[in-house]
Amino acid sequence: MRLNPRASLVAALAFAVWSGPALAAPAPASVPAARRSPKPYTIEQFMGTTAVTGASFSPDESRILFSSNATGVYNVYSVPVTGGAATAMTSSKDTTTAVSYFRDDDRILFTRDQGGNELNHLYVREKDGTERDLTPGAKLKAAFEEWAPAGDAFYVTTNERDPKFFDLYRYDAKTCDRKLVFKDEVGYQLGAISRDGRWLAFRKPRTQSEGDLFLWDGQKSEMKRLSPEGAPANFSPEDFDADSTHLYYLSDEGAEFARVRRYDLAAGRRRTGT
Repeated sequence: MRLNPRASLVAALAFAVWSGPALAAPAPASVPAARRSPKPYTIEQFMGTTAVTGASFSPDESRILFSSNATGVYNVYSVPVTGGAATAMTSSKDTTTAVSYFRDDDRILFTRDQGGNELNHLYVREKDGTERDLTPGAKLKAAFEEWAPAGDAFYVTTNERDPKFFDLYRYDAKTCDRKLVFKDEVGYQLGAISRDGRWLAFRKPRTQSEGDLFLWDGQKSEMKRLSPEGAPANFSPEDFDADSTHLYYLSDEGAEFARVRRYDLAAGRRRTGT
C-alpha cells in the first residue's frame, strides 16, 4: 500500500486527541544547555511506549480511526475528535492495522496477518461488529491501494493467483464484490491509478537504482513503455492529475537528481517539470 502523508498527519492528531494533556511532555526547564543532564528512564518505561499509526476520519468527521499497540499487539481503535476514551474496534491476538472508514457509513477496512506470518489479508468490519475476510485463502498477501474518488469502490492488490505477482482488483463499496482490473504476469509495481479508473502507472525495477516506467490503458488492454529502453536512470510514477489527462512521475534521466516529469496521455509526449 502506498504511503499517504495525510494519513500520517491524521495519525499524529489521533494520538494527541487520544492521549490528552496527561501524556504531554513537560515544558523544558529554563536551564542553560551546558547544565542540563539527560533524564533517566527505566526499561519498564521504555518497553511501555505506545505506538500509534495509520488513521482516517469517519464519514461525519466526528471520530478518528487508528491503530495502536497499547495492549502489546496492534489493534484498531476509534476516538472522538473532541477527545476522550478510545473505543477498541478489534481485539485480535494477531497484528491488526487500520486502513480507513468507508466513505458513506461506519464500516471500516483493516488488515491482519495470522500468527505473525506477515501475510496480511484485508477485512471489513460491518456496522454490527462482525468481521469478514475480503481476501480469503491460504499463503496469500493482500494490500489496500486506494479509494476511488467517488468513494463507491476501492482497489486491492493480492498475489493469490501467483505468489510471484500481485493482481489488481476493484471492490464495490456497497457489496464488496470484486472485479479483476489488471493481471500481472511480469512483476510490475503499481504506482498510480487515474481518477477515471482507465489508466494504471507501473514501475518495473531493473537494479537497486534503476527502474522503468509503464502505462496501462484499461480501455485498450494495452501496456506501453514510457521510459527509454535500457536508460541508465530511475523512473517512478507518482500520480495522475484530477482530470486523468496527465501522469506525473519522477526521474533522474539525464540529470544528477530526480526531477518532476509529466506525460500527456492524449498526445503521448513527455515533459520535464521544474
